Amino acid sequence: MNEFQAVYIKPEITSGIDQAKPSETFSSHHAKLFGLHNHLITDPWNNDSVYFCDRHWNVGRVRIGKTGKPQVQDSLLIVPDAADLRIKPTRFNVSLGFPSKDLAAVCNGSDQFYLIDTGDRSGSSKWKVLFNTAVPVCGQAGALVDCVMWMEGERRLVECLLASVEEVDGETKEMHKSPWVMQMHWLTLTSVDGVQWNLERTRRLEGSRPFEHASLERRGGAIHIVGPDVYKIVEDSLKQVQLETGEGNESEGTDNTPLYTWSQTASDLTIQLTLPDTGLTKANLSVDISGSRLELQVKNGMELLKGDLHARVEVDACTWTLDGRRLEIFLQKVEDCMWPSALVGDTRGELVMSPEQLEAIHQRLAHLTSEDWNPNPDKGDKPFNSQMLEDCDAVDGEGVVLTRVDGETHSVSHKAIANNQYLFSVCTNPTVSPAICLRHDVDGFLWQTSPESSKDESTQCPWKHLGVLNAFGYVLASKTQRRFCTCAPDMSVAVIADAQRHIYLYRQNVSVLSPVRNRKTGQQITTVAKQQVLALDCQPDIILGLAVTNTKIFVATDQKIFVYVIKADE
Repeated sequence: MNEFQAVYIKPEITSGIDQAKPSETFSSHHAKLFGLHNHLITDPWNNDSVYFCDRHWNVGRVRIGKTGKPQVQDSLLIVPDAADLRIKPTRFNVSLGFPSKDLAAVCNGSDQFYLIDTGDRSGSSKWKVLFNTAVPVCGQAGALVDCVMWMEGERRLVECLLASVEEVDGETKEMHKSPWVMQMHWLTLTSVDGVQWNLERTRRLEGSRPFEHASLERRGGAIHIVGPDVYKIVEDSLKQVQLETGEGNESEGTDNTPLYTWSQTASDLTIQLTLPDTGLTKANLSVDISGSRLELQVKNGMELLKGDLHARVEVDACTWTLDGRRLEIFLQKVEDCMWPSALVGDTRGELVMSPEQLEAIHQRLAHLTSEDWNPNPDKGDKPFNSQMLEDCDAVDGEGVVLTRVDGETHSVSHKAIANNQYLFSVCTNPTVSPAICLRHDVDGFLWQTSPESSKDESTQCPWKHLGVLNAFGYVLASKTQRRFCTCAPDMSVAVIADAQRHIYLYRQNVSVLSPVRNRKTGQQITTVAKQQVLALDCQPDIILGLAVTNTKIFVATDQKIFVYVIKADE
């Protein structure tokens, strides 16, 4: 049976965990950025350690020692010029990330960024500052979102992503429809020897609404963003950015006029085409209709249409006519049926339906729609009625947009609009981008960026399905006071933390002690899903941070850090 053994650390964190407070100029954008912060920072290169920042801006660590007991190291690094942070009118929490096994990136919550040499983090050596720079964040307050280190020949490159909120007015305010915009600052640092570092490139992105998740590709080629808005690169220190002057510009440069239109009945099909040249006659055209193929071209000139027909036609009954520039091709079908397209794989045509055909379609679909809510609740053979819906069937939010913003072309190379609720993100492997979890019906589906997406922009979808948390949507829906949510890298356990005191655990594939059979199929079931709740025994019991590994759960309050060890099945 699976159990959890709880051990909380003594002595307590005497100075307490640092908590930045919102300023007077506080917006929903600020609230979102504050809400994204987790006061427990995991080390993706070492699952037995978590980090925190206390009220004196000491970066400390909790590590599971060789004996299995948690050990605290209070001060690995003192954030430089920490005293100045107290007089800042606006600041976020100190944020920390680990781009490699021996480097750390720190943002002081204000406008300073530091690259840190941590050495071997399995030891206890103090950290050293390798590089620092002022970041022109808006409002003099920023937060580290992601960081990654990669090699280009002999050069080491560190890519860092920071977020901030800017107050705007005038035309910018009107364009974003908000007095606040979210900004991301993309820093690229380079070094040959790993000791001397230089800031080589800076890029800035803007979005009207706060994002849910943002991460860098592991080789720094692009940013993946999940949120209700599409972010755009507006500044680049190395390349000029072509800015759009209005929302309509993107569509103005694209001609969406179809090359041809087509209509059909069950027995025939007609293609209408406007020729590009007014001086063409029948003698200038070559129209070749075979049993299952159509070719149309100007003699000794351009090719207009060429491809396989969806089905065979009666060649002798097919005709074509030319009236001025208007060409019409009539095709007699061999078999009476409706075609999904005129030419196989050709998307340049537009289907035109007659009023009679549209009315017939409406009549066939009429039983699926109604102007009344549940107009016939006593109707038989229905999958459900409105009385069977529960609160957990409702999905919060309006869905999200998944985008890949290319750092070189400054364009959105991939975009997916998902009518799904964003749940959380989790690092499953430090060599790949974090996975995101979206709610699909009652389940939680995990999606991860495919490494191939950075190599080939023609990839249809850069997000690949990684795994599923069955019925996790139901579990999450009832936790109305939740603050943090995540899962183990191997997806064996999902954890939800309330804002105060309670931790909920959801495990899949828990072995049962006695045989269980499915009532409908009779199939014997050897594993089930299991929920458990943990209550923190401390005061204050406000939960400030949560971290989960495959074997341990770390929970931070103001003065204590709890470590729950997951026991394996016996």
